[in-house]
Amino acid sequence: MFPIIFLCFLQLCQGNPDASFIVNMDSQMECCDEQSLTVVDVSGLDVGRYNETFAYLNGAINILAEVDSRLMIELILQKEASGSYEVVFSHEVPKFCDELEKGPNSDYYTYLKHIDLPESCPFPEGSYAVTEMIVDTEDMPINSNTAGYYQALLNFYLMPEEGGEKEYVCCLALKLVIETDSK
Repeated sequence: MFPIIFLCFLQLCQGNPDASFIVNMDSQMECCDEQSLTVVDVSGLDVGRYNETFAYLNGAINILAEVDSRLMIELILQKEASGSYEVVFSHEVPKFCDELEKGPNSDYYTYLKHIDLPESCPFPEGSYAVTEMIVDTEDMPINSNTAGYYQALLNFYLMPEEGGEKEYVCCLALKLVIETDSK
């Protein structure tokens, strides 16, 4: 009896193996607060669609201040639950500029290749093209258990030279949805 219950539980945890799920952008990218508006302008970015199941980010991001070599990025993924968001994932890129310099060898190249940024820091304020950036689902557990509405927050900080606290620079937000592919 136990093996049958265990197999049923395992099936529930894995979701429906016959269903196909996708991640889609469900909003435009936005600044999270007033301070962010003074650092970055994302009004030139648009979420486009090839079809109902494939969205991409396109346009230009205007960086309004020089990007310091101490830049750190924190990604926070929150899932909507009962009208509020709960953190389900957090990841830091402590040395963003080091990742830029790695080029195709960066762990984040699947995203960086879509943004026309300089290859090293610091780099000046300016307009940088974003071309058909999609959500990379290669390492994401996408199934019926993770289906739902999400908010991705990208927090940017400057790391202290030695000791001390990181300094908040800005925050960008993008809503996402994991849903059944309607092919």
